[in-house]
Amino acid sequence: MNYRKAESMTELFWQKSRNPLTFWPRIILTLLIFIAFWSHAVWWIIFLLFVEAGIMFFAPPATDHENWITRATDGFRVWSVVRSPEERNTMLLMFLFATIAFLGSLWAHSVFWILFFGVQIAMGKYLLIRRFLSMARNVDYDIHTGLTEADLQAIVSRCNLTN
Repeated sequence: MNYRKAESMTELFWQKSRNPLTFWPRIILTLLIFIAFWSHAVWWIIFLLFVEAGIMFFAPPATDHENWITRATDGFRVWSVVRSPEERNTMLLMFLFATIAFLGSLWAHSVFWILFFGVQIAMGKYLLIRRFLSMARNVDYDIHTGLTEADLQAIVSRCNLTN
């Protein structure tokens, strides 16, 4: 495997997150976690969370740099650097509330609320991925290495962050 060495653990995490081969198993495992919540299988929930963490820990960095998942991850990285902490925390709280309500409705077997909160989460994620893809499209970077710390500093210096 030929890839550039990461300067830090954060850089290594971003390189591994860009890999489409880690994205699809995480989606499948997330669905299995939802099924485990529905069936009240606490040990399966814990086991699946460890498997999901293991996929990220042992995953190789991305090799296909033209993939939309790779671009969306780069867009998310730009968004997390450029936005103010208040805006990031607001977005986190919005998704956190809907996710806790969704998991609670799964645990209670309330089909209406599962659909209600599930549609909110799915639409919110879809809109965020669209935003991240457009942000990655507007950023000039080398597609073979992704974003480096110097690229992120250049993006921040170009943005007028007065918040």
